[in-house]
Amino acid sequence: MPERIFTPNNIRRIRRMAEEGRTAIEIAKSIGSTPASIRVMCCHHKIKIGRGQLPDHAIVARLPGTLSSEFRRKAEELQMPASALATKLLSAIVVSNIYEAVLDDEDESHPALASAA
Repeated sequence: MPERIFTPNNIRRIRRMAEEGRTAIEIAKSIGSTPASIRVMCCHHKIKIGRGQLPDHAIVARLPGTLSSEFRRKAEELQMPASALATKLLSAIVVSNIYEAVLDDEDESHPALASAA
């Protein structure tokens, strides 16, 4: 008999991730399901899940293809969604007030950054 995906623990996990603003795609990857199944389960359990709409406090960043690929690869290596990695990195910059330190090395660190500005 196949292993059940929608266990009580996973339903609690889905509810928590939905409250954090995670998308159906992120939740599905996290528990080994499909976005469509996640949406159906959320409907059955009256869990509100966004459909890709950004909250007012969201920041959208555009990266050149090569940087985006590297960033997603690193997030995968760290076993977290790219959005979570971006949030952690930006939060660390703000909390530590290291904007200048990060920006000073910008030109030398990666050739794609020159075109991203």
